Amino acid sequence: MSAPAALRSRTKLIVVLGVVLAVFAGLSVLAAAAAGGDNLVLMDAGPIARHGAPIASMLADLAAALTLGGAMVAGWLLREDADRARVMIAVGVAAAITTLARGTSLAFSYAVATGQPVGSPRFGSDLGVFVATDLGIWLLIALVVAAATTTVAVLGSSVRIARTVAALAGLIAFSAAMTGHAAGDETHEVGTSTMLIHLLAVGIWVGGLAVLQLLPDRGRDDGAVVRGFSHLALICWVALALSGVWALAVRMNHPGEILTSPYVQLGVAKAVLLILLGGLGILQRRQIAEGFEDTHGPARTAARADGGTHARATYRRLALLELALMGLAVALAAAMSSSPPPADASAPPEDPAGVLTGYPLPAMPELSTVLTAWRPDPFGIALACVVVLVWWRARAPHRSRAQNLRLLTGAAVLVLVTSGPLNVYGKVLVSAHVLQHVLLMVPAGVLLGSVGAVPQRLRALCDGRWWAAVLLALAGPSLLIIGYVSPFLRLALDGHAAHLALQLLALAGGVLTALTIRAVPSTAPRWQRLLLRGSPLLLGLGAGVTLLLTDSLLAASWFGATGRSWWADALADQQRAGIAVLVVVALAAVIMLVSRRRRTAPAPPA
Repeated sequence: MSAPAALRSRTKLIVVLGVVLAVFAGLSVLAAAAAGGDNLVLMDAGPIARHGAPIASMLADLAAALTLGGAMVAGWLLREDADRARVMIAVGVAAAITTLARGTSLAFSYAVATGQPVGSPRFGSDLGVFVATDLGIWLLIALVVAAATTTVAVLGSSVRIARTVAALAGLIAFSAAMTGHAAGDETHEVGTSTMLIHLLAVGIWVGGLAVLQLLPDRGRDDGAVVRGFSHLALICWVALALSGVWALAVRMNHPGEILTSPYVQLGVAKAVLLILLGGLGILQRRQIAEGFEDTHGPARTAARADGGTHARATYRRLALLELALMGLAVALAAAMSSSPPPADASAPPEDPAGVLTGYPLPAMPELSTVLTAWRPDPFGIALACVVVLVWWRARAPHRSRAQNLRLLTGAAVLVLVTSGPLNVYGKVLVSAHVLQHVLLMVPAGVLLGSVGAVPQRLRALCDGRWWAAVLLALAGPSLLIIGYVSPFLRLALDGHAAHLALQLLALAGGVLTALTIRAVPSTAPRWQRLLLRGSPLLLGLGAGVTLLLTDSLLAASWFGATGRSWWADALADQQRAGIAVLVVVALAAVIMLVSRRRRTAPAPPA
């Protein structure tokens, strides 16, 4: 393509993108006005803030999606350095736009919350007070993380930088999810968890599909890349469908609001768009099956056949249509985020447990009540589903039946621990809280780590350095203990963000311990391998004995103030936690010894 033709093509693309963004901005403003037009406000912040808030939110969401999805594609799917460099340029620009849009959104949110029009003499006079609120804190965190993401994204185009940018972009989505509706009542945890799942899935899907269209034909038609992203998009579609329905349900008072509430109607419109996107996804997978071969090696000639060329062209047109529908869905989401849902935030129960947790005090733990206690956690369920779907991805290596069983068992334990009885009693009983995190580490994390691929960098670090392996094996349990004895435990009990962080710390600690044990070569001296396996058990033994004998209550201002009429002695309950930890440590030691004897047992004669 000649230089003038290329310039005209880029100019045309910029004009089209500008028109599309203008249409989406208008739709988000109109939808926000329709969803929240009859809301009573004490002071109007003016048309700039009122109409600018959904536009800034939409731009921030689109740019953040491009940042996250592009970094995911560059860090895990792309095989060519030139393709990765091209994508990372787009990611850096998107991260910069995210930063600017987040800053603008912070200013507009401040204006709307305080009723001060943009540009008024008093505008910004009490910005510090607004930033100190929960909403202001998370908006500021999102802005700071977006700026950090931009800084990292412009440092290069290596795989390590791309994955770092993806992690930071995930933190932006996390911060945005914490600003969601339904805060302050018992649906807050469900609302923020489903919002987080929603933002991550949209970002990976929309951003990944968009950056693939920026690649030249050879990179865009790389069969391995396209097939890998297709499976990733399927995971995102499932996550969006489940989290969207769940999130809308907790924000409704009754099903009849589908006919009366504009907010709910916007949610239904998003559901219709998601169904259409699912249909496009089915068509795309057919085109992938027909026209995409691995363009590296001998199959490249077959990939250029006429039928394959037609299938690839059809796939590209479907991808552009899919992006347009996704942009429309993001515009509707921005309108919903700027409008209150119909379900009013219900006041927590008046008993002490209700004031602390937002939930009524559960019944006394008995066999009948414990077996029926269930409080679904969207984040834990979604994480388990993602692990299973990634495990059975397209062209996954062959796994043994034992590996599949360990993976499924670990995922099932993850769901049971985060959504079952321990989730119901974990906020009012220190024993349930401790046992929940111990079981997330062992067996859930250990089982998942026992089947995952050991990173080469971890193998190199542990090879010949027994002390480094021991420190890594102890890192997860040690950090969890530090979290319990520090003020962070109180934050995790009171705030959903810290609660999720503590759960992820426990799960990741178990995974890291299992991977570290597997990373040590079998040729290492026996005493080193015994020390590596025994040190986490000794640390758990010490933690259990400490809980059993100490007179200092963990988070006494919380667990000692739940107003329980049953199991009223919180210190005795903490001793139960110590017993539970010792039981888990003993079972882990027995299982380790049995598995070791099976591995060292001589083979039966032929």
